[in-house]
Amino acid sequence: MINVTAEAKVVLATTLEASDALEGQALRLALSPEGRYGLTIDGEREGDQIVEQEDRAVLLLDQQVATSLDGATLEAVESPDGARLSLRGEEGQ
Repeated sequence: MINVTAEAKVVLATTLEASDALEGQALRLALSPEGRYGLTIDGEREGDQIVEQEDRAVLLLDQQVATSLDGATLEAVESPDGARLSLRGEEGQ
């Protein structure tokens, strides 16, 4: 299971609120064909790992991504442009 810090959940919730997501949608952490992780807006699918912030789903991971990131941590890191998300502990880091 991926670990998501409280600060990262706030960043996810803020990003979701600023997006054009429909009710019931959340951000999905997905792996691109180039091998990079990115966020997209999507609805819940069977087997998803769901991360919530204040009783609202803010992050979805399919079983394959959740398994590949088992033990990793998604955290918020301050940058000159504000908080950004950083994935720590994934394979290769």
